[in-house]
Parts: sequence; C-alpha cells; structure tokens
Amino acid sequence: MGLFSKKPPCPICGGKISWLLPSKIEDEYICSICYSKIDMDAGKANALTMQGFRDYLAFYDQNKRLKDQFVVSERVDFGLWDTKIIFDHQNTLFCMSKNPDKTVFEGSQLKSFTIKEDNAPLFEGSVEGIRRYASTVPERAMALAPQINQFMMNRQMARALDRLDDGKENRTTPTQGFHVPEPFQSFNVELHFDHPYWTVMKCDMSGPRFDSTHPDVASYLRSYSNNVEELEKLVASLKAVAFPGAPEQSVGLGAAQAAQITPVAPVDTIEEIKKYKALMEEGIISQQEFDAKKRQLLGI
Repeated sequence: MGLFSKKPPCPICGGKISWLLPSKIEDEYICSICYSKIDMDAGKANALTMQGFRDYLAFYDQNKRLKDQFVVSERVDFGLWDTKIIFDHQNTLFCMSKNPDKTVFEGSQLKSFTIKEDNAPLFEGSVEGIRRYASTVPERAMALAPQINQFMMNRQMARALDRLDDGKENRTTPTQGFHVPEPFQSFNVELHFDHPYWTVMKCDMSGPRFDSTHPDVASYLRSYSNNVEELEKLVASLKAVAFPGAPEQSVGLGAAQAAQITPVAPVDTIEEIKKYKALMEEGIISQQEFDAKKRQLLGI
C-alpha cells in the first residue's frame, strides 16, 4: 500500500486516517485523534501493542473524571516555553501542564522527587521527609565579582580610548562580552511515580544568566532568589498533595556542592561584610542569613 493509497478506518474509533505520516501501532494505522491521547513514558509508548493501547484508552477515560473535577489552587511556571505544573490541593491532584489536559496524577502516585542545581541536590522529598540542602551558588556568584569589576573597567577604558580622536563614541575600539560560565546552568526536577504509565518525569528550569555587556552580581542573585521562590512553591505543593505529614529539615552541603568549593585567597573581612549587608538591604538575603555569614567571616 503506497503512501497516498486509501487507508482503512481507525480500528479504535472508525475515524479517517491521515494520509500524511499517519501513526501506527503494531502495523495498524491509528487516527490522529486517538493517537493524540497518548501521554506516557516514551519507552512505554514505543512498546505499545494494540491491546495495550485499548487498555490505555480505558485508563484515559477514567483519568478524564479527575480532569473534570480538577480545580486549580496553585500554578508553578518554569518559564515562558518551559514546563507548567498545576495543583489541586483539595483533591490532592496535580498535572504537568498549564491546564488539566494531560495525565492528572493523584498525590499518592508520587513516590519521591528531587530538585538539583545541575548535579547538586537542592531539594529532596518523599514520605520519609522533605530535605533542603544548602547551596553554594550565592557564594560562587559573589566570587565572580573581581572578574566582573575587571571586565567593567576594561570596558570603560575601551570606551575612553574610542573617544580620544574627536570626543565622540565611534565604536572603533573592539570590546568583548562577558562570557564567564555561571555557577550553574539549570534547575533539574525529577518526579518518580508508582503509576501504570509513568515511572519518572523530568523537567528543568534555566538558571539565571549574567548580562554579557553589563554583568552584575546583585542582579544575578535577585534572579536566582526569584527562581528559588518558585521552586519553594513547587516543593510546598508536592508535599501538600503527596506527603502532607512528612517532616522537613534543612541539611548542609551535599557531596556535589562541597566538591564545587575551591580554596580562595584571603578576603578583606570588612569589605565582605559590607557586600553581604548590601545584599540584605536589597532583600536578596535575609537578616538571619546575613548574621550567620557575618559570624562566619568574623570567626565567632
């Protein structure tokens, strides 16, 4: 049968099969409406048999009842083009979409979750407890301040040289952008399920970036703080629907974070305290975090 030959109707609903790149299961063509209902692990989808697909459609119809009763009480947004997660706290449901139009999960189906900064753990959760790990990102961002200051000085010098001839900015002196790697690239989220069609679901949110022409540590840390606040919402909602009685604890650095810390030259204690005080006054860190850092710097 050729690509443009008339195809038999969909064996599931009797609907028309598209002539352009139609979908198949076990060598049988499936209409786009039926096939679009598939929402499962890629491995499970690739191994579907016709009987397995019919069993899935029975699950799909059952799951539709959860979709119909879903009332959004919290939204977590991973960015304009990234993952959206919605929660129904009253019915302990959640869905990995901006609307309950994909698989709706019951809280009891979530076994555990992890949130990492690249490979360094930031949050972990299960029925045994919610753990918040200390992050080295603020410290490593602050450590880039000398490089940023040098970059800005070089940029100002280049602009000054550019004006030497006629006092105007002619943009004849080449300047380079700031391209030092950020402390991390992305927040990585993994959800692990006890579910017939999902084992693990992964999504991520890009970490903040330095402006290539006007890099600024304070701006970077404000963006980072906003990202973490959104992740705190995610952790609180996952706990509410899946692990409501789980204890919470804050722990120290994980092995991956500890490995990221490299020895640095001695610092000017007073200047460092001033930097952290400025961050506190801008609302980037709390009074408690400032006091703790101040005691650390003073060795008390």
